[in-house]
Amino acid sequence: LVVSTFGTQASLSLVSKAQAQATDEIIVTARKRSESIQDVPVAVSALTAAQIDKGNIPMTQDLGKLVPNVAFHDMAYAGAGLAASIRGLNYDDTEKSNDPAVGVTIDGVFAANNGGVNLDLFDVESIEVLRGPQGTLYGRNTIGGVINIKRTTPTRELGFKMQVGIEEDSTQDLQAIVNFPIGDKAGLKIGMRQLEADNWMYNVTTQRRDQLKDVESHTISLDFDLTDKVYVNVIYDSVDDQSNRNNLAITSDTGAFNFCTGIGAAVPADPLKCASASADLSEANDYTTTYDAAPFGMTYGTDNLTLNVEVELGNHTLKSITGDQDSEELFTISSWGSPTIVFPVIRDIKFEQFSQEFQLISDFDGPLSYVLGYYYLDASFDQDSGPVQSFVSGQELEATALFGEVSYDISSEWSATLGLRYTEEEKDFFVRNFASLADKNAFAANGTVPAGGFANAVNEIYEDDYLQHRLILERNFDIGMAYVSVANGFRSGGVFARCTDPATCTPFGTEEVINYEAGLRLEPTDSLVFNITAFMADYKDKQEQVTTNGNLCGQAASVTCTFSLNAAEVSISGLEIESRYYASDNLSFNTAIGILDADYDSYDDGGVDISNIAKLRMAPEYTFSVGFDYDVELSGGDLTLAGTFSGRDEYWGQANWKTFDFVNGPNVKVDSYESLDLSATFRSETSNGRQIRVTVFGNDILEEGGRIARPFDAGAFAFAAPAKRQHFGMKIGYEF
Repeated sequence: LVVSTFGTQASLSLVSKAQAQATDEIIVTARKRSESIQDVPVAVSALTAAQIDKGNIPMTQDLGKLVPNVAFHDMAYAGAGLAASIRGLNYDDTEKSNDPAVGVTIDGVFAANNGGVNLDLFDVESIEVLRGPQGTLYGRNTIGGVINIKRTTPTRELGFKMQVGIEEDSTQDLQAIVNFPIGDKAGLKIGMRQLEADNWMYNVTTQRRDQLKDVESHTISLDFDLTDKVYVNVIYDSVDDQSNRNNLAITSDTGAFNFCTGIGAAVPADPLKCASASADLSEANDYTTTYDAAPFGMTYGTDNLTLNVEVELGNHTLKSITGDQDSEELFTISSWGSPTIVFPVIRDIKFEQFSQEFQLISDFDGPLSYVLGYYYLDASFDQDSGPVQSFVSGQELEATALFGEVSYDISSEWSATLGLRYTEEEKDFFVRNFASLADKNAFAANGTVPAGGFANAVNEIYEDDYLQHRLILERNFDIGMAYVSVANGFRSGGVFARCTDPATCTPFGTEEVINYEAGLRLEPTDSLVFNITAFMADYKDKQEQVTTNGNLCGQAASVTCTFSLNAAEVSISGLEIESRYYASDNLSFNTAIGILDADYDSYDDGGVDISNIAKLRMAPEYTFSVGFDYDVELSGGDLTLAGTFSGRDEYWGQANWKTFDFVNGPNVKVDSYESLDLSATFRSETSNGRQIRVTVFGNDILEEGGRIARPFDAGAFAFAAPAKRQHFGMKIGYEF
């Protein structure tokens, strides 16, 4: 079996070698309608269940190993959160008042924020990563791109699938799926997963190794043919994630208004709160030690309901996609990686989302095809935070959109596509800041307004409307296709949820990206596929969240405040190359290379242009991936050997560039790194049709320890989330 690591495919299944090499037979749905994989004029990369089963792509964040111009990492400060950057466009914070720059859809339902989407990938049929603005078909807040995750549907046959993972760090991963037929026209799938793992970092301060992962999830999927022309799929999911995180204090041992020098001259320096007692020591131990005085918890629980309905209407298909989510996150952190308690934060966040989408998809024999649709989103959150900075905040969001994309074959060689989407939205935001924890508790208990009033109170309604467009011109020829396109996208404005005073509670506006793209999709021989994409983007009114010490917002210097600005314009250009070569019936090679050039043209911070010193976050100048798959037929089954060597250039994290000390300040640069992943999968089928699969894998096998994945300078102090490097494991699967 051979599986492609590139291309556009929302529902790619396992195919034979002969089928895999006949790429014109692979059908994709990246534009919400069926198309040949090499005919799609969009930059997309895809993975299948077989690739995920190798063990090297355990979570959404690991997709970055194989996709060009992508940087993903765990957003440790949001429940199951994902910080996603595509072509330098990203959002890397926790607040649900701010929208992501990269959208995520799960079974067609669009996630309204970046929490809950860094999934432990289980029961997944396929994943695709679309690069560049995808606003006409996928909507608001997709200026960087979209990650589409599609899970398996009921097979409508009696079947059982189980997999046990045995890995380093006492990792135990149990997965099970049971399928039941219900008559001739329906099926039921029940799935569960239990994942536990110890921490790979030893806590020197507490002298113990805490549990790192503790996740339990359940899913029930029912599908049935209501009539010969009506298909229904209902999915219920629950997730209980009680995992902990790791953190390191990277605050410099020099500088003003940080936890090293104390608050002004009156408080002496406390070296126990500095990088010298945390990140520096951990680095010397290859990031295998942490120094947190108290565990860093970021628990997450959610109940989700999805309803998909498809109706055949002659030469049209009508799709209805309904999603409902009810989740809660509890954020508890007090030492921020240091061996003493420095800034305790307990934040309880409740989030709800309801969305409804209708799509009308044509199926004509002639040159015309189109997708028309309507989208509605209602999302809200409430959060309660303390004890140092005590506040409550929340927001009600309502958005509606009408969209359509029409393609017309001008001739056998030329075709054109025009897409439009009109969106209206309203955000009703509030925040109440309190002078003391007692005032907040009284207000939360019975609505009592403090005697002296609120330290800060804001009610703000943010409204906006926007027209998105995409125009594509294609030229087909004997060995492939070329296209040019122009598309725009927007990311919504609003008010930052943890604002503290009128200045930090000032609304920020919409940001916009206009993307120009040209691509070649070539198949010069039956054994070679070669795709190349060039792009330029003009990024306007870029939203910048600038976090400083509290002195700038009327707070103590030891706490933080965040200003939201539409401060910057950025020019982005780059190149992406993806190829696959079938050397023989048993051996194939794949390559993905991304080159990115992204620079600030202007950055106005308080009347000062800092574009010459500001660093664009999560924008590595290059990414690459080179891999192989080799199949061997054995007497008792078949063996697949696979490997991927991937890497990316260094990039910057978050800081207040206007005042950042590049000499003595904290290190907020993520170093470049390379990773070698290998796996071997043996499959055997018994005489009665039972299948046994054993996978042995190693991730990043050349480097032990860990690395810094996400640094953040909060002005008063700085911290970083580490990530593990080398990891080995084995998966044993059984199914019938």
